[in-house]
Amino acid sequence: MRTATAAIAFLLAGCAQEPSLKSPAPALAQRSAVPEAAPQVVPAAVRMVIRTANMILVVDNAAEYLSKVVAIVEGQGGYVADTRQWREDGQLRATATLRIPAGNLTPALQAIRKDAVRVSEESVSGQDVSEEYADLGAQLTNLRATESELRQLLTSVRERTQKASEVLEVYKELSRIRGDIDRLQGRVDFIKQMTAMSTINVELVPDKLSEPIVEPGWRPVAIAKAAARNFVAVLKGLGAVLIWAIVFALPLALVFGLFVFLGKKLWKPVNQWRRRRVPQPPPVIGG
Repeated sequence: MRTATAAIAFLLAGCAQEPSLKSPAPALAQRSAVPEAAPQVVPAAVRMVIRTANMILVVDNAAEYLSKVVAIVEGQGGYVADTRQWREDGQLRATATLRIPAGNLTPALQAIRKDAVRVSEESVSGQDVSEEYADLGAQLTNLRATESELRQLLTSVRERTQKASEVLEVYKELSRIRGDIDRLQGRVDFIKQMTAMSTINVELVPDKLSEPIVEPGWRPVAIAKAAARNFVAVLKGLGAVLIWAIVFALPLALVFGLFVFLGKKLWKPVNQWRRRRVPQPPPVIGG
């Protein structure tokens, strides 16, 4: 805003120095002196609130109940943003994120919890963005007024001074203002969208009483085949050990036995020779 005002004042002074043309300074100065628009105030009866509901429901069958929840939300003008299903402890669980018109949030919650075994947890939170929405509206009003002044000034500069430097300076400021307007308008549109549609986060937990005695994924034939494959693998391992013993260990045993046999054969004559060299004690004569 300060940069735009300075640029306008500078260009007004430049326009006033043209001797052959009628100075537009008074009219432009009057337009540039337009006071800033007063901040918009949101009436007390109109609030901008982003509402989010979180539910944990205990149900008999998560998959079937998820289909009911989706049908309820779609029937009231909503849609599914995200779903997830997985199996835990042999039972199917599910979560879903749904978007529904804000006015239908309460009846939708009532319909969703109606057929559940019980409601484990439920909460509804709201984020009040009324102040931010009003502030954005005030900023947009001021920026659009500035944009209008800059457009008029750009036209005046082109018609009267025709100086490229002045035209470029006004154009740069006009582009910056337009970028700020687009950015703030995007935020305003996002707030409108978030307040118009509420969010429902649902988690479906299967009831323990509905847990099957036999898990749906249990297959005895497959288990028997797996056990047979493991048994064959063990036999293959034992066979491999036996083959190694025959091919590798048996020759080593034969070589070791040969060395032992030769050692005994050589040790026996040596031992006899050593005994002959040892002197024998004289015989004891009895008296």
